[in-house]
Amino acid sequence: MRSSSSKSGTSDPARVCRTWVGTAASVVSIVVSSSLACSGGITHGTATDGGPRVDLGGGDSPHTDGPTNEAVTGIVDLPPAPVLRFHLQTPRDENDYPYSPGNTPAEGPAPRSMVYLSATGSADPEGTPVSVFWNVQAPDGSYLTISPGPGAPQASFSPSVTGPHLVTLEVTEATGLRQTGQVTLTLDVRPVPCAADGVGAPCRDGLPLAGATFTAGSPLGVGNDDEFPSHATTIAPFVLDKYEVTVGRFRSFLARYDAVAPPEGAGAHPLIAGSGWRSQWDTSLPSSRDLFKFALSECGGTWTDDVGPSEARPITCVTWFEAFAFCIWDNQRLPTEAEWEYAAAGGDEQRRYPWGDQPPSVDLAAFGCLFDGRPTCSDQDDLPVVGSVIAGAGRWGHLDLSGSVWEWTLDVYGPYAAGPCDNCANVTEAADPIANGGTGSDNTPRVFRGGDFRFDDPSSLRAASRYAFDGSFPDQTRGFRCAHSDSGRN
Repeated sequence: MRSSSSKSGTSDPARVCRTWVGTAASVVSIVVSSSLACSGGITHGTATDGGPRVDLGGGDSPHTDGPTNEAVTGIVDLPPAPVLRFHLQTPRDENDYPYSPGNTPAEGPAPRSMVYLSATGSADPEGTPVSVFWNVQAPDGSYLTISPGPGAPQASFSPSVTGPHLVTLEVTEATGLRQTGQVTLTLDVRPVPCAADGVGAPCRDGLPLAGATFTAGSPLGVGNDDEFPSHATTIAPFVLDKYEVTVGRFRSFLARYDAVAPPEGAGAHPLIAGSGWRSQWDTSLPSSRDLFKFALSECGGTWTDDVGPSEARPITCVTWFEAFAFCIWDNQRLPTEAEWEYAAAGGDEQRRYPWGDQPPSVDLAAFGCLFDGRPTCSDQDDLPVVGSVIAGAGRWGHLDLSGSVWEWTLDVYGPYAAGPCDNCANVTEAADPIANGGTGSDNTPRVFRGGDFRFDDPSSLRAASRYAFDGSFPDQTRGFRCAHSDSGRN
């Protein structure tokens, strides 16, 4: 880091002294280089935070009780007073920087967002012209690029990794003693949650999708075998959760869980016969709330027994039956496989990915353990709160349709039927689960879509990609979102 001490301009220790400027709440380190000796007197002024400022000569640490033995006499000139302001949104003008080291926003910047800096107001008390110098250090000590340059009074940077970032502003006299004032700011770069508890608005918001006909599946030569044949699919208007279901939302469900299964037929798609809950699935749900929590904890996903920092992350380790039961409790249902693909493909826009045809990147989806910007995989940091990758939003504003966690859909896994589909879903369970790709349990494989935060195959993020597994098996990379018909919640 470019430090004040490197600017002394002399190798004579007798000609360099360190002064501490500030109040108890804000201390600024000043290095003075001069042909004159350092002052041992106390000089009063105004600190950068608006409070009284006391300049005390000598010493290597802040103090308030007068000069030290190292102090000598001679300096009467005051060092520059740096003023650091910033904004997390594009400023309207040079005065639109509402935050400072003593007044920070409740939520820090998100990874790959822009942070806007301003040194306006920094000045030398004697009126000497000053220059500014910025630097920003990432958690690993590396320096970030400053735009348009480190000497600009207004500048910006974009953090690519999570964790604390150190912003330093140095203000130096252009002439005379060339004293330097320095102020620092630490910003904790984290994705911004939809709500801290994972429940409040807009975490539970649903976004409407206009009905239309689109082509589901993939054309020949593109995608996997189970994506053929492509076929015309008509979807009625419906509403789909903007975000994946969060830990906080699932906690609300568990708080009311009494081991009573949904009634027969609950959660059905109004246009698809036999798509609701079946009593034969009742035993697939945990027999008590405590056992439910135990199973979630043992799986090792995002769930925590106590409320904590994961409330706005997607719930994982939920079986297909538990996901369906949640959606019914929430007066919704699971989306059909066709509805999910319709949302991810942008309907008749036929997008390859939810955001369009641009190849996947860390700016568009949380996948391949890339989100936190580090080469290692961290379940805590690479699976962020829901909605963290804004640029990857779908046509109607849905977030995390690609990446984050796989999402259960209503359908039983099977080959596509030839011919058009009108609000269809495969709800027929196989008589022989093993023959149909299952594991020998009493459940057939259920379709899940969208890729996950660990899987590094970009093709899994395509709107048409299909995957499936036995619905009774939870996994640390699988979650879900709910849907309801346009006429109201089911």
